[in-house]
Amino acid sequence: MTASEYRYLQAIDQIQKEKGKVIMTDIAVKLTYARASVYKKLLSLEQQGFIVKNDGKLIMLTKKGKAEYDVVGTFADKCADILSQHTGLNKKFLLHDAVNMACALSLRCRNALLNNN
Repeated sequence: MTASEYRYLQAIDQIQKEKGKVIMTDIAVKLTYARASVYKKLLSLEQQGFIVKNDGKLIMLTKKGKAEYDVVGTFADKCADILSQHTGLNKKFLLHDAVNMACALSLRCRNALLNNN
């Protein structure tokens, strides 16, 4: 999973919690991306099995998408904690870098590191 894909799943999850349902326009507005770009990324996420479109419009995370989103999010949160402790920078500011770090690693590596802590 790329950091960009993670941010899409994050947007879907947040919109779902806020509104109860997610449509492509909501994602485009939240991420401030053009609808055409969002459409292409959603197709890719759907092909990878991370999301499903119900009734052709409503977008939901699949079990696979939710699991990957949770693992990357947990790992990024722990990375941000460590980075904050060592740099003195605000954890919230470091989350962007931590997501990039988490996505640079394989799922196998992330799981191994999480299970060793």
